[in-house]
Amino acid sequence: MKEILLDHNQKNYCIYPRLEIGKNTSECRFCKSRSATYNNLSHSLPELLGNKSIFTINECDKCNSIFSDFENHLSRFIPPSFITQIKGKKGYSNSYVKGGGKIFATSNFIEVKDEPDIFSKEVIISNQKFSNVKVYKALLKCLISLLPDQDVAIFDDVIKWLISNKGFRDFDYTAVANIGYRLPSCDNKELLSVTLFKESSKDKLRYMLSGKFNNLFILLPFSFVTTEKAKFKTIPARSESEKFYFHEVDFKDYSTQHKFRLNFK
Repeated sequence: MKEILLDHNQKNYCIYPRLEIGKNTSECRFCKSRSATYNNLSHSLPELLGNKSIFTINECDKCNSIFSDFENHLSRFIPPSFITQIKGKKGYSNSYVKGGGKIFATSNFIEVKDEPDIFSKEVIISNQKFSNVKVYKALLKCLISLLPDQDVAIFDDVIKWLISNKGFRDFDYTAVANIGYRLPSCDNKELLSVTLFKESSKDKLRYMLSGKFNNLFILLPFSFVTTEKAKFKTIPARSESEKFYFHEVDFKDYSTQHKFRLNFK
């Protein structure tokens, strides 16, 4: 049986409609503390993905601090904002080119500031290095943050690993995602769209987080069958401007830095 646990859309970074996840505020859904504080507003999805409207009310301050470190590495993993067109907590982030130039997104499209001849040839933008474990934990945390309270308990052992300092050596499950992005366009809408699926049968239980963040698409599966391999299917785009370029990422065997080649000729 396949069911939709959550389906939410946010347009133009609007804080409404506001969605709050979690009803059991007597304990943190992650660390299970019954004496935790909840002074921080805990975003179910990080603000760096443009989330302004989905919050998990039973995520405590201590866990929120742990997850902020994971999100820092996620910010290094995703493409630059001039590609994704995502406006984070501090606006659009800049990408710097060796030699003095920089590229950044604006509300109108993309702006380039350069020294003479910097962009007369191929340019390579290098993101900061990231931890694959922390990037995956940031994505897995998003999935768990969106779960209804009654589904959290089955993830208890996974959550213990999530908030610990342990790496993939102590993680028995598949750690993959399908990451897609499309070329920036003035015609693309500022849209966050997220859906959480649950599929269960006699011999399997899996969840799938599907998220579209302007020009970035993230598909994150999680299966409790450790031998199951994820199979991704995408629907052909109606036009070139709607086309997403996907690649499958196995976080247990992946690079720790992204480089983007740009040619302005």
